Amino acid sequence: MTSRKLSGDDNPVHRAADKVGEKMPTDSKNPSILSSGGAIGKQFNPDGSIGQIGEKIGGPFSSKGAIGSQFDAAGGGIAGTVEKAVDGPSQKKGAEVKPGDK
Repeated sequence: MTSRKLSGDDNPVHRAADKVGEKMPTDSKNPSILSSGGAIGKQFNPDGSIGQIGEKIGGPFSSKGAIGSQFDAAGGGIAGTVEKAVDGPSQKKGAEVKPGDK
């Protein structure tokens, strides 16, 4: 079994998120509830109710840690992929973002 590097255009999840995000209307005044500015998504920000827990624990769970950084909507981790799919305010259209980038 060989391993595949699944980043950028090679990742089918990222490709799907890009396609869906292109069809979503961009409206910073009325963001999707899942985006970093929405009712659910903002809870995962470092100052949100869920994000604060990781900040208090620290280490890999902080916003700069290996796990916590995956919840940075401007990056290319879990939250960045969701942000692309819902065309959230932390992603720029057409910009390739890699995990850990801001």
